Amino acid sequence: MLYTKRVSLAGVATGALITAMSGAAYAQSSDYYSRDKYEAVTDRQQPEYDPEPIRLGAFTVNSSLFAGLGYTSNALGTADDEESDVIARIGADVAARTNWSVHEVSAYVSVSRDEYQDFSDQSANDVNTQLRGRLDVTRDVALGGAVFYQQSTDQRSDPSNTSGLGEPIEFTRTGVELSANYTNDRIRWTNSATFAEVDYDDTVTLGGVPIDQDFRDRSDTSFNSRLSYAISPNVAVFGQGVIEQREYDNTLLVDGAERSRDSDSYTVYGGVDFELNSLIRGDVAVGFLSEEKDDDFYEDTDGLAVDANVEWFPTRLTTVSFKGARRTVDSGISASASSIQTTLGARVDHELYRNIILSGYGELTSYEYDEIDRDDDVTELGVIGTYKMNKRVHLNAFARRVDRDRSGEAVFGDESFSANLVGLSIRIYP
Repeated sequence: MLYTKRVSLAGVATGALITAMSGAAYAQSSDYYSRDKYEAVTDRQQPEYDPEPIRLGAFTVNSSLFAGLGYTSNALGTADDEESDVIARIGADVAARTNWSVHEVSAYVSVSRDEYQDFSDQSANDVNTQLRGRLDVTRDVALGGAVFYQQSTDQRSDPSNTSGLGEPIEFTRTGVELSANYTNDRIRWTNSATFAEVDYDDTVTLGGVPIDQDFRDRSDTSFNSRLSYAISPNVAVFGQGVIEQREYDNTLLVDGAERSRDSDSYTVYGGVDFELNSLIRGDVAVGFLSEEKDDDFYEDTDGLAVDANVEWFPTRLTTVSFKGARRTVDSGISASASSIQTTLGARVDHELYRNIILSGYGELTSYEYDEIDRDDDVTELGVIGTYKMNKRVHLNAFARRVDRDRSGEAVFGDESFSANLVGLSIRIYP
């Protein structure tokens, strides 16, 4: 019943907003949502160095092969007795899309393997595949659908990882996505629904003790609706609603009783999408989030919600990016059903030469838990260099440092850690 009410609430709010805005809208020849006044350094076209796509009938295909070597000072993610290792990475990706004037079919496949030289149990695969289609019903209305499959691992700095694991926590995510979008002059209405199944593999400690991850297996359902109204070709305001439901496959024995981690949540945003003459553009939304748990053992969550991405262009050769977000996520631990994740980040990209790009970034992510006394803070700093040798060969180099600080009465032992990582890679475009 609660879930149905939230869906209805989102529909009523969106419908009221579009009714109010439609009275002020009128036909215009301008593109009110064009955001191409400025060009980010990483998006700039360099015909002498950018790979050329391959035409295969009605499809345009982009593909690449890549290989690299990296070094980590803390391969196992431990607080003490750090062990270094060399990691070899190899992979390929292919993206294809139709070049029709209307409608579209696209496919994407990315596969890679990280192979640890000394600690082979830490090796893992990363697979991401998508098949998408779009049907242009009219000039203003488009319907879409997609199926996807993902195989990956939790990051070392994620809440689910203790101090040192014998094997990485692997998971698969499969599902479908449906979309319905409307655009007409000043009004843009985008809607999507995603249904996904997430399955985690068990892991072990460094001593070989099994760690059960079945309690994390779940079905995720989410609905996202954004209604925008362009005040001018440079500024649009919008209202957005997000509804999410997590249903777990298994209950969990906590404090002598079976507990359900199922939850229903909603987030309501108000925001602005802009590209101003003052060399700045972005998308900033602020709102309210609420998550209710099915089991009274787990506390409900509510508070501020943020989703912001802003770009500043101090010169044509430099792009400065900022991001911020506050949302609820699955905690990945048994003692707490979810946590509030807050992220703040900044990045600078500079075009040293037409074929050489230097980048630096910093990011801080924190996790808040209601049921337990625990704080997680993750800091990452890094630099990246890209050298486009020619259209067929690009070289990359990186160096970064990751620090995780974990404290609180619910933390047993020292689970903080630091790691320095450096690497070189080559990407070849056939």
